[in-house]
Amino acid sequence: MATLTNAMNIGLSGLRANQAGLNVTGHNISNVNTEGYTRQQVKLDAAKPVKLHQGVFGMGVDISSILRYREESIDRQYRTQNQYLGNLNKQAESMDLIEGIINEPSETGLQNAIKNLFNSLQDLATNPESSSVRTTVREQGSALAKMFNQVRNQLVEIRENKNFEILDTVTEINESLDQIGTLNIEIAQTEALGQKANDMRDSRDNLLDKLSSLIDISAVEDPANSTTIVTITGQAFVVVGNVLHLKSESTNEEGREYIKILNPTDNREIEPASGELYGLFEIRDRIIPDLIDQLDELAAAMITEINAVHRQGYGLKGNRDLAPTNLDFFSGTDAQTMRLSYDLVNDSRNIAASSSGAPGDNSNALAMAQLRSAEILNDGTFTFEDFLSGIVSTFGLEALSIKEGLANQQRLVDHLDNYRESLYGVNMDEELVGMIRFQQAFGSCARVISTVNELMGVVTQLGRY
Repeated sequence: MATLTNAMNIGLSGLRANQAGLNVTGHNISNVNTEGYTRQQVKLDAAKPVKLHQGVFGMGVDISSILRYREESIDRQYRTQNQYLGNLNKQAESMDLIEGIINEPSETGLQNAIKNLFNSLQDLATNPESSSVRTTVREQGSALAKMFNQVRNQLVEIRENKNFEILDTVTEINESLDQIGTLNIEIAQTEALGQKANDMRDSRDNLLDKLSSLIDISAVEDPANSTTIVTITGQAFVVVGNVLHLKSESTNEEGREYIKILNPTDNREIEPASGELYGLFEIRDRIIPDLIDQLDELAAAMITEINAVHRQGYGLKGNRDLAPTNLDFFSGTDAQTMRLSYDLVNDSRNIAASSSGAPGDNSNALAMAQLRSAEILNDGTFTFEDFLSGIVSTFGLEALSIKEGLANQQRLVDHLDNYRESLYGVNMDEELVGMIRFQQAFGSCARVISTVNELMGVVTQLGRY
């Protein structure tokens, strides 16, 4: 028959269950501001009843497990979009830096330097024998060359800095892979004993979220051992506690240092499809080289065209009885090597303003000034300034597209994160309601125990008679 001892045990089971509920609720409340924390809940089941001849009697409540609310499909969707966000973040950061270097339109940019040179050549055509005007032409030519040098060198510096960022990102990825491998082992060991490693699972999921912003990954849990298999570009990098590391290798191509990322198993080059690493490669290998190539093309065209005219003219030292000076206005072949020629730096009288050597002849200076409106670049359809404007506008449109894409992607990732938070996160109102419920149930179970204890006392007293 059902005894008072059974009733006492039922009350005790209720105390234990509701105490566990209070512990879990307190744990939830304590972690309300913990990043990546997943709400937990006690799962209670009715204890297995006993069958007696008087009937079937319940035996109280059992603590079945501590549940953790998590949807793998939603996490997978979040991480996929987080990869694109990481890519756009890195590209947008670099675009801001490059915009500051190009600095167009402005009074101190390359466009203005080109305009100033041609304006000074126009002034020289008006006063071909003026020493002050010649000095101005020399200074404007030198300023233009230096501006080309500066812009190109700063772009090269950004490109080279991307190599260091790539190395830092690879280190961060490898560290995350190590931590995931360690957590895999700890989770497997804990859950093999029938326990739920909820907090360790949160830590692992946080690492996977972070890793997804760095490189495109795939993460699948193996139900056989509660571990997560992490793959990158089809290669498994974390299997249980076995971890592979991305390798980095420095190579030199055409005088440029490149950091390549290699698969450790076969040394095959890894080409990320998304994440911050992909964004860094895009800036280093496509966007900046394209800009440098276009700057070099513009500088080379200006060097070639201005020199071709200048070599046919006469400086103040020449005359019609002598051959043209055959001196270059610029030296160099591209934006990096472009300089005002030594002959002009040394003596502004070597600037060939005349086509004949006759006093007052300005025709060669006028021919150089007229190059400003000559359609030379892009198969004879763009002037120098048109070509530079095209570079700036094309880059500006791409920068705008990246920034708008970043804003849209940020909204999408925030939406998914908020949705996850609504499903997994701690709701203080719900937790406080739950706390009151457990508190009242705990008190009621204590009341049951107290009552049973009194009844046991009565029975003990009856035994004395």
